[in-house]
Amino acid sequence: MEDKQELFRAYLDESEGAAGGIYVVGGFVGKTDVWRDIEPKWLEYLPAGISSFHATDCFTGNNEFEGLKIAERAALIDDLTNLVVARELWLISYGIDAVTYKQVARKPKRNEFLGNKYTGPFGGAVELACKAMGNLPGPLDWEILVHGDLWEKCAFFIETSEYNQSASETIASMRTCNDLWFRNRIGGDTYGTKSGPDAIPLLQVADLGVYLATRHRTNAPEGKISWKTYYEKLRSVGRVHTTVFADAHSLEVLNKMHEELKKEAAEGRHYWDDF
Repeated sequence: MEDKQELFRAYLDESEGAAGGIYVVGGFVGKTDVWRDIEPKWLEYLPAGISSFHATDCFTGNNEFEGLKIAERAALIDDLTNLVVARELWLISYGIDAVTYKQVARKPKRNEFLGNKYTGPFGGAVELACKAMGNLPGPLDWEILVHGDLWEKCAFFIETSEYNQSASETIASMRTCNDLWFRNRIGGDTYGTKSGPDAIPLLQVADLGVYLATRHRTNAPEGKISWKTYYEKLRSVGRVHTTVFADAHSLEVLNKMHEELKKEAAEGRHYWDDF
């Protein structure tokens, strides 16, 4: 049953860029009614024989898009981007420096620091989605911060992957973390595929968003179809809300803080004991 407080939705996907030099989670956030309006129109634009939109394949002409001419693929991207531009949907993305992260978190799925290459940027993307909802609290808004039933929420839709369990654990811990001002904004999390009988088709919109955000962040070279044209189309009308990149220095500082807190906990001390 749908939560009546979940007035917003965020559809998120993952990407890597610059030959694995960055891990990114991103997509679009907007009101539930806007998403309901765009879904049938999005699906109507898909050509016969295309089970779902996949940005990488459409831009490069691979897999299901191999039989389409460049002009046909560009026209499809135009149409789909125009659907987003015409609605109040906002692009968000959170990336982390892959080289540095692999140095401090060597296990593929279970690390003490940020979990893994997916949940590291995933937590950041969840926060950005909550900020993109607007109506940010002021310093005196204690009631809305303490009582979750006073705040509208954002439901999260995420593509099924090998990282689902860690993503679910991450978002569950964020809902109960008293240090996070946006904890009461985090609604349910649902996992699914872009196509098929039980698909979540709007994950295809997230795919387009994270593709463009990753290429913008890495300043990727242009192909036969320009990605910059479509990113600029979104940016020029205010559809790019926030894109964040945690660079090598940021990750090193965060990891140092993590190690210090872990040491304090092992010694039975607390950060505030020194004040």
